[in-house]
Amino acid sequence: MNFNKEKLSLKWGGCSIATICFFLSYGHAYAQPLTLDTALKLAEQYAPTLRANSAQIEGAENMVSASGILPNPKLFVGLDNYPVSGDAAWSVTQEGMTMQKIGIMQDFPNRAKRQAEVELAKAELGSVTAQTEILRSELRQKVASAWFKRFYLERKLALYDELFSENRLLSQMTQTQVTSGRTMVADALDPKQEATVLLDQKDDLLRDLNKAKLELHRLISAEPTENLTQIETLPDQAPSIHLDTSKLYHHLHQHPELKAFQAEKKTAEAKLKQAQALQKPDWGIELAYQHRAPEFGDMIGVQLTTELPVFSKKRSGPLIQAALAEQNRIIADQEVQYREYLTMLDDGLSDLDALDQQIRRAMQISIPLAKQKVGLQLASYQAGKSNLSNVITARQALLEQQLRLIDLQQQQAITTAQLYFAFEEPTLNHAEEQL
Repeated sequence: MNFNKEKLSLKWGGCSIATICFFLSYGHAYAQPLTLDTALKLAEQYAPTLRANSAQIEGAENMVSASGILPNPKLFVGLDNYPVSGDAAWSVTQEGMTMQKIGIMQDFPNRAKRQAEVELAKAELGSVTAQTEILRSELRQKVASAWFKRFYLERKLALYDELFSENRLLSQMTQTQVTSGRTMVADALDPKQEATVLLDQKDDLLRDLNKAKLELHRLISAEPTENLTQIETLPDQAPSIHLDTSKLYHHLHQHPELKAFQAEKKTAEAKLKQAQALQKPDWGIELAYQHRAPEFGDMIGVQLTTELPVFSKKRSGPLIQAALAEQNRIIADQEVQYREYLTMLDDGLSDLDALDQQIRRAMQISIPLAKQKVGLQLASYQAGKSNLSNVITARQALLEQQLRLIDLQQQQAITTAQLYFAFEEPTLNHAEEQL
């Protein structure tokens, strides 16, 4: 990606001193124009979705740390051989066989079960982590779209400012024509009527521009803005994004949402292992200290326990089948998603080809012809051979062509940015390695 005098860079996970200084210096009254590179950095700094995802990752990491741990040991106390009949009934001390005992028990789930628990926690951590790249890609596409939308609306507004200057000159020329008697007095109203139409169109444009400013500001800042004049300005030139078609198709499999399916597969595999582990028995151990009458002395006891997997297949069998079905579902969904993104990529490149042709045609043919027609109509009007309404109509046609060109350039920039951030931009880990 080649930006004009811009370099996209991001260090994820923690802010360095340089980054903090950057934000502090930038935040001082927005002294510098807001470049696309800066907007992307600010958006990632303030995005609530990324902060929420970071909290999810922290929670999943803690779940990994807690997985695979043995259950807590159990402390037990009790009586053995306690009499309930005869002369010693309900007495703890009269019957020599009565034993008071205290001990500890520890259960040991089978190794496969504990390992599956660890793998499941790690797989779920991987799923949450995969969401980071998805959210980041979506955010960067939104920011780029909002930035270009505002940039080209400002270009339209500048075009209207030029038209108002030309309208004033046309009004002065018409007054001269009326004074010299070369045109009708009613023609003097035409420039004023045109100015009214332009003002209405400019008001609509200002409304859309204000909305675009607020939209971009909401993406890059956590602070509300009550005054639009406080919002940062944009540079005079838009960044140029170069797409490498071969990279787009080569990196298609690396799309964040397609990579997220790998994390889902690991989760399904861990659930399968967890279900299979139910077929293996758990075991436990008990250690007890036993106290009897003084003439017999104290004793200790040890006991091992293990499960008898009599019903384990009935319990684990359906779970195993469910895990296998989930794996098949993930594979099918991944294929569907891949085809959808392949279609999206094909359509996007086709749109760019069409936009490129239309922009070239507008710049080389449509707009020059419209300007030439305005010049000819104006010359005819000055010579008294044409009505002023023809000049106004030609000017309106030129305006429509110029606005259409800006719309085409906006569509081209937004489509290019979306394709880049979705399919060509290096993944987060790869980007960090390049820093």
